[in-house]
Amino acid sequence: MSAEPDAGQWVAPVISLAGARASRSAHPGDAGRAGASDSAASADDADAFPEQARADAERISMRVLGRRGVSRLELIDALIERDIARELAEAEADRLERVGLIDDTELSRVLVDRLVSRKRLGRGALKAELQRRRLDPEAVDTALTEHAEEVNTDELIAELVADRARRLGALDRATAERRLLSYLQRKGHGGPAAHRAVRAALDGAPEGRRTPQFE
Repeated sequence: MSAEPDAGQWVAPVISLAGARASRSAHPGDAGRAGASDSAASADDADAFPEQARADAERISMRVLGRRGVSRLELIDALIERDIARELAEAEADRLERVGLIDDTELSRVLVDRLVSRKRLGRGALKAELQRRRLDPEAVDTALTEHAEEVNTDELIAELVADRARRLGALDRATAERRLLSYLQRKGHGGPAAHRAVRAALDGAPEGRRTPQFE
């Protein structure tokens, strides 16, 4: 299990930014003109700095991205921490977005898939993890909405509860139910679906079948 990278570890920054933006644009021509305008403004901002400063920003960016995929704000923070001026850090982030090396929406999707696969987190916990990575709120909402459309939450919760219930000791039902619900809450799952899954798991757990282990 440890061989697989965690959500905080490296995520390959290979992203088709242009394709993602084009697919979401209702007016490709307008988007192209706006993108060209933004690119020109960003280039002007970067050109205001000495060539050596721009080279330093690019070198630091490549080093950061070589370790893991990062959000736009994470990259800007990393540059500022290394004495790159904020304006140049933002211009460098713009440049990397244009070439597809940073994309908050795609990174959000990758992290959601990984966190669900490894930890089976629910929406609340997923959102907290993505916010911790300082991802764009709109990108986070997009990734979470897509995930909700693709995943059967009831099945995910049922799997979590079944696995955890097998590890409960000889507890009375009320205690077991309380601990299971608390466990689901920490995973970001709650509401009626959590209560249904816990009741179903405890109703179907034969006496003497639980191992006396609970963390």
